[in-house]
Amino acid sequence: MIYLDNAATTRPKPPGVAEAVAAAMNDYGNSGRGTHPEALEAARSIYGVRQALAALFGCSRADRVAFTPNSTMALNIAISGLLGAGDHVISTDLEHNSVLRPLYRLRAQGGAVDFVPADRQGRIDYEDFERLLRPNTKAVVCTHGSNLTGDLMDIQRVGNFCQKHRLLFILDASQTAGVFPIDMERDMIDMAQNFMDGQTPMDQMRRFLTPEQQSRFETMEMMMTAFQAMS
Repeated sequence: MIYLDNAATTRPKPPGVAEAVAAAMNDYGNSGRGTHPEALEAARSIYGVRQALAALFGCSRADRVAFTPNSTMALNIAISGLLGAGDHVISTDLEHNSVLRPLYRLRAQGGAVDFVPADRQGRIDYEDFERLLRPNTKAVVCTHGSNLTGDLMDIQRVGNFCQKHRLLFILDASQTAGVFPIDMERDMIDMAQNFMDGQTPMDQMRRFLTPEQQSRFETMEMMMTAFQAMS
């Protein structure tokens, strides 16, 4: 059999993934729940992964790397945690349901969403971002690579647009993380959701938060901490 669904779920996973899972189950304690050697070893291992992912994705602080069960949860937390009624978001026609559904929910709750259209070849006109900009635009939420067409977004160009207009840039990199270069500092990305073999990081959010957005983000961080403690 030739397996062609690796962008969704890698099969078989690299041997290191199974080895790491076995080590966590057999040798590690519960990170953050004690100071005995097994708990400390677990904490060091987790932070080491954070450091490696921060380096891979150009994130300046490893403590801004968090983990979720999958990209769908990460995207829902990012969109619902940072955006609310009265906010306007720009997205694209290339998005996965994990982006579309929280955006539709935002619209039903009093937010506004516009989509940059794609042609039959999956291409977009980047000038449409400027045309769709409103005074209350808060964020751009878009994919890096379409899971349907394989088309890549010019994320550096989108990041420059977001920096110019002081917008949050939330990137769905589920299809591209570890395959195509992503540098959050260079590309002005505030949050990137990346699905990788064995772990799903939700990276940093760093710029342009209003007090209300900061409150939402702190709530999101508490949810993430509670989830990690339970797991």
